Amino acid sequence: MPADAETIKTNKFSRWSLWLYNGLLYLLLPFILLHFWRQGRRNKAYRARIQERFGKQPIASKHQGAVIFHCVSVGEFLAAKPLIAAFLESANGTPIVVTCMTPTASELIQTTFGEQVYHCYLPLDTSAAMRRFIHGLQPKALVILETELWPNLMYQCQRAKVPTLLVNGRMSERSAAGYKRLDWLFAQTWGALRYCGIQTESQASRFVAIGVQKDRVQTVGNLKFDLQIPDAQREQIQSYQNLLADRLIITAGSTHAGEEATILQAFKKVQQSYPNALLILVPRHQERFDEVADLLQEHEFSFVRRRTGQPILADTKVWLADTMGELMLWYGLARIAFVGGSLITRGGHNPLEPLVFGVPIVSGRHVFNFQDIYNELDRLQAVRWVQDSDSLASTLIGLMATPETARRLSQEAQQLFADHQGATRRYLATIHQVCEGRHG
Repeated sequence: MPADAETIKTNKFSRWSLWLYNGLLYLLLPFILLHFWRQGRRNKAYRARIQERFGKQPIASKHQGAVIFHCVSVGEFLAAKPLIAAFLESANGTPIVVTCMTPTASELIQTTFGEQVYHCYLPLDTSAAMRRFIHGLQPKALVILETELWPNLMYQCQRAKVPTLLVNGRMSERSAAGYKRLDWLFAQTWGALRYCGIQTESQASRFVAIGVQKDRVQTVGNLKFDLQIPDAQREQIQSYQNLLADRLIITAGSTHAGEEATILQAFKKVQQSYPNALLILVPRHQERFDEVADLLQEHEFSFVRRRTGQPILADTKVWLADTMGELMLWYGLARIAFVGGSLITRGGHNPLEPLVFGVPIVSGRHVFNFQDIYNELDRLQAVRWVQDSDSLASTLIGLMATPETARRLSQEAQQLFADHQGATRRYLATIHQVCEGRHG
């Protein structure tokens, strides 16, 4: 679609806003580096590959002209994995770069794609680092997952005439309000997008409201509805199901500080009615694995840490999933799933992982990051809401005592999943059109 003079004017970054942003960023840079150093006490990977954080790593010429897929963390990468795999199959020799910001995502990217892609961290959003990064790669296009746009990244792409696409975009009301408060800077950032593919209609309207050009916004759907379980993982799930056939398994996935204690209090009550219940506890961040293990000891639970490889015995009450990238395995084993980040004001996590297995979902009310999906689940009565240990315990016991209710929830969930598939194919077609100069 041709850009008229008004569009070009809207897209231009003002020098004063970038100057002010970069001034603030350089003031904060020591604290950002201090954060990495502190994180490195728990995970040494945060202190490694620092040159990539500033775009100073050497980039081989064979990677130039690539399509960059940026997935800030594990969740975004897991959503993008089928899309990246599909692009790999149809790229016709176009190099592919996959970037992220966290060591856990980095490890998962390398494990998944190996030498098929070039992987590095996306640099910190300083003007010099982003200029080196974009100049070194000379990318054909930049594909960003969900909302991870940064002013200098977008500005350098605009200067180098690199088309930028946002896919699987999502925007809560709270996030939209925050961006509106920074309208002096981010309206230009959002306005520089070539294409903006959004999960839902209500979220699409929020993107327009914060500065994305309306004719570049398209409601496409959520990539996670296209989630496919690999045969090898299904076999692994079946193997564990055979071993744990006599256990009633509850998976509490993507939990945060302040939630595990509530979950454990509820689980003690569950055990009074169902002593053969097994809780699989999956903290969201690997930096907290030891902390959660200490909490289990404080609550005097017999538990096994996944990474030790020890067997689950009859007296094992909790399986601490202290590994990364196995969340689908844990949801696949579950009779009931609690989706974390929802008992605190974190905003919840995506419920689509348990949905793919048709597992009944239990959640706290703080789900503003995925409000549209939860609204639909609520309309179908396919989610059970809780707010504390008492309501969580009674809900879990109730679902175990009424298997017909659990089966109905499973059927509703799987129908919802089937009705929303196809986003990967639609996003893939758009990326190819942009790379071939046939879009926008």
